[in-house]
Amino acid sequence: MLIIGATALLLTGCKNETSAEVFDTKKTDVKSEKAVTKQQEKVVPEVKVVGENGIGAGIIVKKEDAKLYILTNGALVASKPAALVQFNNDKLMEAEVHYISTAYNIAILEVAYDASVKLPTVYNGELNQLAVYVNSLPHIIKKYSDKVAAYYIDAEQNTLIGSPVLEAENGKLAGIYFKRKQNGTSQPFILPYKDIAQLLDEWVAGNMKTSDRLSQSKNLYPYIEQRDQEAVQQAVDQFGKNIFAYNVDEIKLFLDTFFKHLKAAVDIQDASVMKPYVGGDDLQSTLDNMVAYYASKQAKIRFNNTSIKNISMDGQNIVVRAKIEYVLTNSAGQEALANSMMVYEINKNEQGEYQLIRLITEE
Repeated sequence: MLIIGATALLLTGCKNETSAEVFDTKKTDVKSEKAVTKQQEKVVPEVKVVGENGIGAGIIVKKEDAKLYILTNGALVASKPAALVQFNNDKLMEAEVHYISTAYNIAILEVAYDASVKLPTVYNGELNQLAVYVNSLPHIIKKYSDKVAAYYIDAEQNTLIGSPVLEAENGKLAGIYFKRKQNGTSQPFILPYKDIAQLLDEWVAGNMKTSDRLSQSKNLYPYIEQRDQEAVQQAVDQFGKNIFAYNVDEIKLFLDTFFKHLKAAVDIQDASVMKPYVGGDDLQSTLDNMVAYYASKQAKIRFNNTSIKNISMDGQNIVVRAKIEYVLTNSAGQEALANSMMVYEINKNEQGEYQLIRLITEE
């Protein structure tokens, strides 16, 4: 019996034993890779946001348990579903793009940080000719002559996109500053916060599908600007990990597709359908033997969920550590839920195509 790769995970004898005997699994406690501060620290709501292509800003709009949710510009973080967030105490932390919207060109970042913060209140008044502060500098909001109302400020070139626009008198959040494309040119633009304030709870509470987040992000690619790459690299060096070296959404979709086709291979008893997703003869041979084994036992498999715990780079290859949950069904129709920690080594070619080149079970 083969004991490497997928076979070590899946080649379980399906005879007439009880479900407990057939599907003996080992539960693995996995510690979160994201740091959470145990003692609450006080932070101001305005933060610096580092995207792959530049430095921007954002504002904390919601706190839930030990998580902070930050509103920022969508194009700033559209290239990868991750960002670095720097708080006023200079703490630099990794953030996940929890939600992204093409319609509003905004993103909501999620950070595991148990900090104390005074959340902003909504400014519901008229924006035109309103005195505001952006990056601590005074401005007056003006209105474009568009048929659809659009607001702007005469911002300097170095104004950070995603910056909160704060009403001067009481500091209420009036809007978010970013850029729009108009007749092929880039123009300053303010998204009124009152237009989206009622939607934030829904967006935060929701669980955006990976495929939807990826498609929304791609729609914002034309709005991405290359800004201060040196500062981005300095932040990555300070953090100690290049979270922009891979796209976690693309990896999740690849793994889902891989297991979808692996199930199909078992169902039709033909592992050749896996060839487009396998980057090595050894791994393909393992899959061939696995499918043949399941066919001989009249067994089936169904994959429920893949939960990524850690991603790292090994040269040009992406190494993913993830927990896989699956249901095994023997010839007698008995079912049992099983799980295992797996390590996937994945290669992405110049055409953007992913292939799995190594798969091992973590003991």
